[in-house]
Amino acid sequence: MNKEIAKIINKVILAERMVHIKLLGDSITHGVGGTGFEQNGEPIVNGFARNKDGYCWAKQFKEYMESQYDCTVTNNACTGTKIEFIIDNFEQLVDVDDDIVICTIGTNNRHQYIVDAPKHTKREHMEIFYGNIIKLYGKFKEMGKDVIFVANIPASAENEKDKADFWRIFHMNDVNDLYMKASTVCGFPFISMYSLFLEYCELKGITVDSLLADGLHPNDKGYDVMFRLLLKELGIGRKVCETTTV
Repeated sequence: MNKEIAKIINKVILAERMVHIKLLGDSITHGVGGTGFEQNGEPIVNGFARNKDGYCWAKQFKEYMESQYDCTVTNNACTGTKIEFIIDNFEQLVDVDDDIVICTIGTNNRHQYIVDAPKHTKREHMEIFYGNIIKLYGKFKEMGKDVIFVANIPASAENEKDKADFWRIFHMNDVNDLYMKASTVCGFPFISMYSLFLEYCELKGITVDSLLADGLHPNDKGYDVMFRLLLKELGIGRKVCETTTV
């Protein structure tokens, strides 16, 4: 167990007051790919709204944590966004009352739009993203928030390729590595959902694509796996049930 993560999550167990947990991220935290995804809930910021009823790891996490502990879980993830979006809208996305933030962002930072030429080198593009990880962590630290950064799941080989309107400059394994480096340098707790998800697929003898709806976003089963792996990495005990598979 990651002791730094345990120190943070420990706050929800036998809490003396209500603990507020905030989720930040992009479409994979928002819930794209899960059954019933729709932005039909409360507004978040800049025209984004919560995915109230769609199947996703964040909804499962919210329901489980709020049923087990004296805490609230609010999902402020916004689909299609980059790390710059969280930095630019920090005051609207993070509340003074938030105690713990779980932040999973970077999937959309892999690419550069062709209209924004000249094309970055891989190193240039990675340095920009790495610098923004440090910058975002600094904002959490300045505000006194406990933050856990999460490197997201692998994408399919096809999704990692260039598209008609953008270059795929770096890849999901690079996102993972940059968070690992920043975690080591800054000392913040970090979860490699990338490695956990990949190891799960290898253990089960299944392809990553079998847990994805479209080569990037998880299907319902993929979101189940993410939810269970996250609880395990946070050190949270999960109830035994007849459908337990992880």
